[in-house]
Amino acid sequence: MKQDIETAIADRLNRTIDALMPAIIDIRRQLHRHPELSGQERETAAMVATRCRDLGLEVRERIGGYGVLATLTVDDTLPWLAFRADMDALPIHESGPSSDYSSQVDGISHSCGHDAHTAILLGSIHAVTQLKDQLRHNIAFVFQPAEETCVGAAAMLGEKLFGDIKPEQIYALHVYPYLPAGSIGIREGAMCAAADMFDVEIKGRGGHAARPHECTDVVLIAAQIIQALHHIVGRKVNPLHPAVLTIGQIHGGHAGNVIPESVSLSGTIRSLHPEVHEEIRTRMDHIIRQTAEAWGATATFTLRQATPVLINDSNILHHATGIFEQFIPDVNMIEIQEPSMGGEDFAEFLHDIPGCLFRLGTGGGPETRYPLHHPNFDIEESSMRSGVAAFTALALQ
Repeated sequence: MKQDIETAIADRLNRTIDALMPAIIDIRRQLHRHPELSGQERETAAMVATRCRDLGLEVRERIGGYGVLATLTVDDTLPWLAFRADMDALPIHESGPSSDYSSQVDGISHSCGHDAHTAILLGSIHAVTQLKDQLRHNIAFVFQPAEETCVGAAAMLGEKLFGDIKPEQIYALHVYPYLPAGSIGIREGAMCAAADMFDVEIKGRGGHAARPHECTDVVLIAAQIIQALHHIVGRKVNPLHPAVLTIGQIHGGHAGNVIPESVSLSGTIRSLHPEVHEEIRTRMDHIIRQTAEAWGATATFTLRQATPVLINDSNILHHATGIFEQFIPDVNMIEIQEPSMGGEDFAEFLHDIPGCLFRLGTGGGPETRYPLHHPNFDIEESSMRSGVAAFTALALQ
């Protein structure tokens, strides 16, 4: 009898999601056309809030910036679940093949798939409200700003996101072009690396390029610092402990025949071990200051601790995979063998709430296998069905 009931619920879940898919794809395309950078998600958040209110949810806005919390209360005595999606885009000019949903904002695009995350969570809300009679939990839906700058989650939590609500579990997903479209990637333990951002400013004495002896050449000093920083991971970090140091931005000067007075550079460090992270930070500070001083310049090193290691809760992960096998057995689950060195500030939520992050395979043909943050990045839109089905099944647990 129980199995018959579960089968009937699963059939109803799948029929509901199939009917919603055209609308979910339309939402994703609307968001893709109008991307907004981290901390600027005003229109995206307004659209999310409106749709949630139209579906009968209670909505709070402007949490930690443009964050939105939509809650579905079935019974005040029931426990709470939480689901999270991020909304922000990247300062990347979209250069893939033109389509009717291409970004209409020059220099900004959803090259990390957050448009799909938002559309999937909104689609899940649509599905859950139609299956409300089967719910045994109250549900909190979190739409987070500023994930790409790794400040949105902490900002929302800092403004008492959940208030008196105490979710027992929290879930999120991230699109992943390296997995087949529609599959779900799972991993126990560390899923994403700790990530810091850093800025360096080197100040010296500018002057004529023909008289370098009268100057303090900050361009040359910056080059030496960059070379030295890249030796940290190769020579001061245990090779069995993964770590990455990348400098992605450098600015200095305005003419080829002028030595500038200052140069600035920015980058990120990633690791999976706290002791490695601290070693890298210490070495960076020493190298930057000592190198600048050796040539008569000054340097400031500003470190922004962005997000901790994201560790999936083993019990929650096993519980979730059991639910997937029960309600969406046709979805292919793939065990991910290695963690990502990418940062993900969903880790902030996992400090106090057990939960896990899944990967949603979005790779179809060659046009949807570009890596995250690539100007040609796109997804196989049919894959969103598995994301909606996963969230909805978890809501029905």
